[in-house]
Amino acid sequence: MTGNTTKTRAVILAALMVFSVFAGTVAFTGSAAAGTPTYTGNAVHYVNESGSGTPVVEVPFEGGTIDVTTVSNSSFTLLDDGDNASAYVENYEVRDGAVYIEVNQTIASNDLEVDISDTVQSTSNDPVSNPGEKSIIFAGQTLEFDESAPTPSSPANSSAYQGSVVAIETNATNTDVTVEGEDNNYFSEGSTGTNSTVFTFDTSDREIGEYRVFVAGSDDSNNRTFINVRDLQLDVEVDDLNVTNEDTIEGTVSAVAGGRNVDIDLLDSSGDSVNTTNVNLNGQGEYDFEFNTQTADDGSVLETGTYTVEVTDTTSGVATESSDIEVSEAADEDVDFASNVISNQRGDFLEATVELTSTDTATLSFGSQSDGVVANATVEDDDGDGQVTVYLNTYNMQNGNDVYSLDSDSDDVILDQNNPTKTSDLIDAGDYDFEVQAGDQGVGTGVTSSDDVATVTLEERSTDALRMWTGSSDEIGSVSDLEDVNEALDEGQITQSSEVAVGDLAVHQLEASGFEGALDARDNELVTQEFVNLNRTGPINLTIEEADPGANQAPSELALDSTNNLTVIADGENDTYFIIVDTGEAQFKGGEDLPADDDTALETNFTVINRDAGYDFTPEGEFDSDENEETILEWGANEPDVTVSQPYNVSQASGQSISGTTNIAPGTELNLRVRSQSGTSPSFLKTASPVVESDGTWSAEFDFSEQNVGDEYDIVVNANILASATEEEGTVVEAVETDTATPEPDTDTPEPDTDTPEPDTDTPEPDTDTPEPDTETSEPTETSTPGFGVVVALTALLAAALLATRRD
Repeated sequence: MTGNTTKTRAVILAALMVFSVFAGTVAFTGSAAAGTPTYTGNAVHYVNESGSGTPVVEVPFEGGTIDVTTVSNSSFTLLDDGDNASAYVENYEVRDGAVYIEVNQTIASNDLEVDISDTVQSTSNDPVSNPGEKSIIFAGQTLEFDESAPTPSSPANSSAYQGSVVAIETNATNTDVTVEGEDNNYFSEGSTGTNSTVFTFDTSDREIGEYRVFVAGSDDSNNRTFINVRDLQLDVEVDDLNVTNEDTIEGTVSAVAGGRNVDIDLLDSSGDSVNTTNVNLNGQGEYDFEFNTQTADDGSVLETGTYTVEVTDTTSGVATESSDIEVSEAADEDVDFASNVISNQRGDFLEATVELTSTDTATLSFGSQSDGVVANATVEDDDGDGQVTVYLNTYNMQNGNDVYSLDSDSDDVILDQNNPTKTSDLIDAGDYDFEVQAGDQGVGTGVTSSDDVATVTLEERSTDALRMWTGSSDEIGSVSDLEDVNEALDEGQITQSSEVAVGDLAVHQLEASGFEGALDARDNELVTQEFVNLNRTGPINLTIEEADPGANQAPSELALDSTNNLTVIADGENDTYFIIVDTGEAQFKGGEDLPADDDTALETNFTVINRDAGYDFTPEGEFDSDENEETILEWGANEPDVTVSQPYNVSQASGQSISGTTNIAPGTELNLRVRSQSGTSPSFLKTASPVVESDGTWSAEFDFSEQNVGDEYDIVVNANILASATEEEGTVVEAVETDTATPEPDTDTPEPDTDTPEPDTDTPEPDTDTPEPDTETSEPTETSTPGFGVVVALTALLAAALLATRRD
């Protein structure tokens, strides 16, 4: 009984436990079906391929079904970087436990959010759990798998750029998805999740290459879709990372694919966009952008601080960001002269460098009404280096031509200039003010309130020297700039000499200030035509004429022609001019050539014309108003000559030198030939091209070791400017042994000299260096040996000495 009762009681307790568990399960299930919807993450913005390609935002929930009547812009607010993006929303749809927000276009942004209000309820009026602002994944590409079709299918293989997110769309919720790397070890198994039909594959940290995607139920394992992950190489480079709030931020966006649509955003230090633009890359995959730092998108002035430029590819969502850009407060506009003291001779160029701060334009004014000269200009710092160097031609202050100029290779610009007050002749020596003001004040007005003033000192010009040099026209060639002259000087092809061989170049080195402006010789070096013009019209006159024409005869003058015989090279910065006359092309004004078969004494006269003739280049106080300034140089145009130095004969050996002298210019290459005379066998011809040295000598070496002693030859020396070659005759002679080796001593005993020499009756002076005799030795007895004299004794002593030397 008791046992039965106990058994019965145990059965009843077990039944109650099972029933209680079952009752609890039923209660939980009922609560879940009609309970609280909970947002568990993974909201995604993608193109819903199964929904006719409509861009949507899927917001999945668990634990309940959302009441569609509680869904609206106010309860599901779409945000882009914190800004309300509800303008994009077209419709809301609730299905399969998820809210689908349909938008009118793809919102290519990685800063999308959805703000879920706590007013959202389930169909059983339960409030939503976990409301608030939630991040949205942007998937720029969608792969649709239709596993529920009668014939399950997979999409075609596709490509995705690294950094983008691919939406793998299925037709059922909670679908298993596998992604596996083809050429790497990546492997992932997951699912779309509860109440979601989308699985996202983020390629940001994936290697370049192929990935296989398999969706459960879509097809068998042999028919899987591949995603080929590639590198878009999206990049942004900013030209200057340090700018002021009055500058612009400029740079270049680039990618390996052209024609792509990108958003370019200027972000502040908080990551908020203050300026944005949407552009298409060109066919080369590039775009040059520019942001004005003075104005943000809302019209406000950009604050100082740190900024970056973010670029987003709108199709894939791939984004990149620039290095930090520091925007600082712009300094006040200011301009200054780099040097406040500027000096040169009147007639030359003045050089002035203007330094610009927070501006790229400046107005310049030289002189004043009281000075009797005014020259204004507006310049622009176009290369952005913060300075502009200008040159003022003081010669042009009298003729109305442009006064201001820049270097020929300068990137800066003279916007405008004028010379409203001109001088009547060459500007006077003295001090002048040179003013500068920031901005374009207009050249008609000039500087109104100067930011800086420089003092310009113009000194009297002068002629300081006239020197004569010579050079070879064959070796120097066509001289066209200062570099050609300096190179010839460095290499000794132009040497100082007052004697010039006819056919060579007569190089006059003129040192004279005040002509740089008239010859426009600051940026130009070849000023031949300008010199000829001044020589013809004034204020200078250069003549070359006979120095000694003979009694009662007027001197003949050379006709200087810029086309044939005259070249002028300027070193304007150093007030030096090289006036080069080709004597081989020179003629007198009567038409006769400069004689090449005789010596002609010439006189060069460089004259600066007096002020009474209408020129103001002669320094006041040094010359009267009717007195010219003359500088005279005498030199000789001589018959070219080459001589061969004696001896003309050579030895039958190598290294035989033939040399000589010449009055032809150093650096000239001579033509030297040594040829056998008729009847010499075997015949020979030896050639060389010796160069004339700076001292007028020349030489060449030949090998005569294969020639015969007695061979006769002709030495022929020629040069282009020689009327006829120089010839001399020589003969190969026997080589002379120059070695002086010490001979072996003669070991044979010489025959005794039978002739007894006469005894030397002169008693020699005693040797004061003779050492003291040994006191133990008896004094020697003076004897003589028959048949041997003093000479024989000395000979024997010498032989003994030589033998001792040999043994040593």
